[in-house]
Amino acid sequence: MTPPIRVAFIGLSDHSWAAHSHFPALAASPDFEIIGLCNSSCARSQAAIEAFKLPESVKCYASPEEVANDADVDLVVCSTRVDRHLPTIGPSLKAGKNVYVEWPLGKDSAEARELARLKNEGGVKIATVGLQARQAPIIKKLKELVNGGRIGKVLNSTYTAQGSQVGEGVIEGSEYLGFTESGGNLVTIRFGHQIDFVQQVLGYGFSSQHAVLANRRPEVGRRDQSGKLISEFTKTADDTVYLVGTLKNDIPISFSLNGAGKSFKDVPGLEWRIYGEKGELRVTAASPFLPACDDEMKIELYDFAADAVESVDIPKDEVDASSFHWATRNVARVYRALAKGEVNCSFEDAMERQEFLAELFKENRYFEY
Repeated sequence: MTPPIRVAFIGLSDHSWAAHSHFPALAASPDFEIIGLCNSSCARSQAAIEAFKLPESVKCYASPEEVANDADVDLVVCSTRVDRHLPTIGPSLKAGKNVYVEWPLGKDSAEARELARLKNEGGVKIATVGLQARQAPIIKKLKELVNGGRIGKVLNSTYTAQGSQVGEGVIEGSEYLGFTESGGNLVTIRFGHQIDFVQQVLGYGFSSQHAVLANRRPEVGRRDQSGKLISEFTKTADDTVYLVGTLKNDIPISFSLNGAGKSFKDVPGLEWRIYGEKGELRVTAASPFLPACDDEMKIELYDFAADAVESVDIPKDEVDASSFHWATRNVARVYRALAKGEVNCSFEDAMERQEFLAELFKENRYFEY
């Protein structure tokens, strides 16, 4: 029997994204074993060990350098704020360790390039980035329908989504999501995930594009864990994204993301249409955040010749059959691929995605991203 992949986890705490996504996937997999945690202090790492009921043998690392120097570690997983990716995984990349890091790769395109350079110089064999919607059954099914010619030649596509990230305020401690400069905001995270899975289906790369980024609600609330308003602060991050462009394969697309507030009541938070010569695909979901694997997703196909609409089944796998929280499912699929030595999104690919975002920021008069 193959021994499990030994994991050092950077950024696991009881209120983190990792607690709802990465940890359940790792805990349920026989292919991985968490052997150490690295948080902002050994005390916090020890608190996480106790909170997640990890074995007493799990190590507390005092620094990212200690992680890098531990010969027992096969894989370093990083789920910190994006502006901490470089200092936390940089040492492990230099040491040649395999790494799985959340999207975005770096806080800006320069950091993404630096991390890719460190990965190459360190001779890292496996380095993957968490654009996990690429693993989603709905994305794979859409790609199959498009590539299989079910709607003929794709003529154009429209994507409309609503889903606030900081438009209505943030939980205390997550204020960084309201600042463009942090590298973690609606444009880089929500839009970054969504424009990636759109291109995963339709094709990567734009031959031309024009974007409008806007911060329509600069004054937002800071709330405690119960939702009670504590105070207000001024954000710099955009809450509205419009993009029109033509992909390198000549498909025109339009994309809009409203993150300024609530979605319209009882209306899908996502409607994505792919129009072809022989038919049209319509995708709807309660939330636009398909990386989280929303249960209310639906694919419909309108066959022009038959003048009929059919509901397309979305395949299920063992991950769907599990009791995983919605946030865990596609992350679990990334780990399943990693166990086979497969990379979900390479550092070079992620770097290209961030360079595209940099073009949009530059067009909208922002700092160098």
